[in-house]
Amino acid sequence: MYPAPHPTSSDRRHRARGFTLIEILLVIAVIAILASITFGVSQGIQGAQNRARAKSELAVLAQSIEQFKLRLGDFPWTRGSEVPEQVLLQALLGWKEFKRTGGTTTMEDLDRVPDAGPKGFIDTAQFLVSSADDPSKELSADNTTQPKGLVFIDPWGNPYVYEYRDTDRWENFGYVLYSTGPDGLHIPVDDSGVVTQDNRLLDENLDNIYPGE
Repeated sequence: MYPAPHPTSSDRRHRARGFTLIEILLVIAVIAILASITFGVSQGIQGAQNRARAKSELAVLAQSIEQFKLRLGDFPWTRGSEVPEQVLLQALLGWKEFKRTGGTTTMEDLDRVPDAGPKGFIDTAQFLVSSADDPSKELSADNTTQPKGLVFIDPWGNPYVYEYRDTDRWENFGYVLYSTGPDGLHIPVDDSGVVTQDNRLLDENLDNIYPGE
């Protein structure tokens, strides 16, 4: 039998290089796995934070809507040609009032606006307020200019949905208010205004967030 040949320095270098390449690939794989885990965890944390913020903001909106009713006798109406979510913001900032002519009641802009601006029902400092048509639009700091085209925005960048007495067939004793959630999708309630279980279980509505939940 012949003795096994000793590896040359060239062979050792090739083996070292090959082993080093495998190590590098393993390290890259581990880093990729850790990065994906970290990203998933951070996404989960961010999602939970957004839901918590949406619930908090919905609670403030709901309380402010109740204050509007206590002072003016009913929740802000959304019947008419104006966008309901824009009506809600204007109403809670004090720019809307009920007008009764004969047997007809409507909700209209204030007839007389105090020099210091109307008395509102909500502090907008904790909310994101924006316009889908013109992002440059902003609220006046002192509420002396009527907000036009502005709405309350949820943590995912979509308007909070609001409806009340939107049609003559409205049967809901209260209003409809919710966030459309992470997907930004929703199918509104029908003309009765009643949020049924069937409506809530629609795929587009499964991640909606409602006040008090």
